[in-house]
Amino acid sequence: MSAWVRCSIERGMLPGEYAVEMDTIDVGRISLFAPEDKVRVEQNLMSVQKLNDGNGRGVLVRLPAQPFEISSQNVSVPRNNLINE
Repeated sequence: MSAWVRCSIERGMLPGEYAVEMDTIDVGRISLFAPEDKVRVEQNLMSVQKLNDGNGRGVLVRLPAQPFEISSQNVSVPRNNLINE
């Protein structure tokens, strides 16, 4: 299921990419480069695939690209940072 996660977005170094920073439950703040078709710059949102509702505050999602800080595209994000499509 598609969803949007709140994050900070800036232009990337290459055309068609954006630098994204976001909060996670497990590892704190992470960063990645996302393709422009996966972000809504004006709304500070990035498209993710919702994998599991999780329990408590976190929801397991799949990111559109590999973050720099960890070796998985699957992370738990705060439930209040997620907007369902």
